[in-house]
Amino acid sequence: MHKELSALEANDTWEVVDLSPNHKPIGCKWVFRLKYKQDGSIDKYKARLGAKGFNQIEDVDYFDSFSPVAKTVTVRIILAYVAANRWALHQLDINNAYLHGYLDEDIYMQIPEGYTGGQKPQVCKLKRSLNGLKQAGRQWNTKFTNTIVGYRFVQSYHDHCLFTLTKGMCFLILVVYVDDILLTGNMEDEMIKVKVFLHEKFTIKDLGLT
Repeated sequence: MHKELSALEANDTWEVVDLSPNHKPIGCKWVFRLKYKQDGSIDKYKARLGAKGFNQIEDVDYFDSFSPVAKTVTVRIILAYVAANRWALHQLDINNAYLHGYLDEDIYMQIPEGYTGGQKPQVCKLKRSLNGLKQAGRQWNTKFTNTIVGYRFVQSYHDHCLFTLTKGMCFLILVVYVDDILLTGNMEDEMIKVKVFLHEKFTIKDLGLT
């Protein structure tokens, strides 16, 4: 819990404020889980703080919640393309993806259990999206899209989670499904540059070749 709270504070996820009488804070909840190694032994104990998004009110706490994900047919076509060209296929995972999205609405959340940075009746005014919020996926997708397009990738009109980069003889393909990424292309050194860029922007877990 303390590690998660420290990460949230370091990420400037919220600020502690006095609650306005015109707003009602949503709740939050700790979710605990075990992560296992490939041999079945326990890797680590993980605590994740989530907002109770079911308390949100449409047109008050959120407006749009739709977030695109990669189409199954897109992934299948790319896998076939990779196999035909014998390209390397890299799999990446974004750490704490939802926390990278900024919020457009004013959302107030009750102070989480174990947090010592504020006292009731104060609340947390969220600056960044948090797991459980209705718009969390949408805000993360917007942030990722703007970032990868800034690297000169081009977003597909047919699948908004498909991006391509053409630079001279180099051709790269990137597909994102929420926080999971597939990256392939005809130049390994250019793919490494993309991975370094993404790690600097978000911090990634490189899952290696698929």
